[in-house]
Amino acid sequence: MIPVPEFVLLKSGEKRSHSSVDYLSELPQEIIVYILSLLKIKEAGRPSVLSSRWRYLWRYTCGLNFDESKLMSQIRWRKVRIECMEAERRRFFRLVKHVMEMHQSQTIDEFKVCFEVYQLGYFKSDIETWVHFSLKKKVKRLTLDFENATIIGITLGNYTLTTQFLHRYSIHSLTSLCLTAVEVTGLVLEYILSKCPFLEVLHVEISESLVNLKVAGPSLKLKRLEILRCVYLESLEISAMNLVSFKYRGPEITKIVLEHVPNFVDLSLACHYACFFVNHSSQFSSCLSQLKTLELDLGVEISMIINTILCLVNPVLKFFRFPRFPELTNLRQLKLRVNARDVETLLHCTSLLKASPFLEKFSLQLLFSNGAATGKMKVRKAKHPHQCLKVVEVTGFIGCTVDMELSLYVLNNAAYLEKLVIDSRYSFEEEIKWLDRGCAQRLQDMIFCPQLDARIRDTGEKSAAIACARQLETRLPPGVELVIL
Repeated sequence: MIPVPEFVLLKSGEKRSHSSVDYLSELPQEIIVYILSLLKIKEAGRPSVLSSRWRYLWRYTCGLNFDESKLMSQIRWRKVRIECMEAERRRFFRLVKHVMEMHQSQTIDEFKVCFEVYQLGYFKSDIETWVHFSLKKKVKRLTLDFENATIIGITLGNYTLTTQFLHRYSIHSLTSLCLTAVEVTGLVLEYILSKCPFLEVLHVEISESLVNLKVAGPSLKLKRLEILRCVYLESLEISAMNLVSFKYRGPEITKIVLEHVPNFVDLSLACHYACFFVNHSSQFSSCLSQLKTLELDLGVEISMIINTILCLVNPVLKFFRFPRFPELTNLRQLKLRVNARDVETLLHCTSLLKASPFLEKFSLQLLFSNGAATGKMKVRKAKHPHQCLKVVEVTGFIGCTVDMELSLYVLNNAAYLEKLVIDSRYSFEEEIKWLDRGCAQRLQDMIFCPQLDARIRDTGEKSAAIACARQLETRLPPGVELVIL
């Protein structure tokens, strides 16, 4: 018999009354505080309407989460009027100030701020007060995300984090540091690494001050490193014994070194450097054999995408052709994002599958597919069928020659395939997450135009894609599940 907590038991003959029994108030205070710590700060104050005991307990939470990323997204996609931004900004700053003044706990596990900070001259002291508060409370996980919500990808006077400021505090308690739209140099990051013996996660995004970075040291605990959209980065040296995961999204930097990374198994690359990596894979042969998961974003240039969508020009976009790849003996998961517009075939992608004899899951996202490709569909048999491949996902499927061809290849050559997922859903927001600075404003002006709005929401195209996907049911080997979304 499962034991029932004493406070939920009713006396013999007592009728159950939801209004007379306050179960929440009977919970130990430590559990209530822990629950509240998992919520965003605005949500943490709402349960007080359910129980009077909860009213002030948020002051003792170990996590302060001021995450307004949903509001930022609504403003970015014009679901909330931009004119409301200034009022929202004032409200946000008042909220953070009030919470910091009322908070009673001596330490905090997490301090997270996600909100656009514009007109830095007015708010620099506020930001430094936030950082001062979190470091004084010996924060473990610190997140500062100030990405601009109204002009995507543009840096407008970002807050600068300096060693002079950090010298005033002890930062040794940090286990995770995530900085977005915060200007930080390589020297500052190296200082942080040297002073944070327990730091396991370092995320830096949209920092124009980051030019050279060296992540090295025998005592580093760093397990995950992410450097994204730092457009002026020129060199990156990594020598970290405990590093497990590395993610880089940005330009083709002149120098990158990965050495002494025996635990490194997860690699994600995007944009120019992803293309460079594929074309020069032999330079990374020392760590390729270790990889268990690999993600490559080989999408087209965003400026070309803008013109293509609006039909301002009719460019010929070349599909990225994969050269012969070194064998990836430990790879278990592979994810690719590739351009599929006006290409003759997607079978070039299979060279990576052939180089991964023990691959179990393959995810392919097709960008801006259309049905313009012509020619007879090829049904190709592999010389060495993929014996370990169990799950394949194709996103951006429209049912044209090239994506049907690739789907049939999988069905014919994955000997022990268990599931094939065909996803025809389209997310324009997903496509432009990696915008570069040069085209941000132009894209901002055009993404709400009627032509694009109609293209994205063309239910006729989606129905046709689903109908094509259903044709694959007749080709399914026994035991294979086909999922159509």
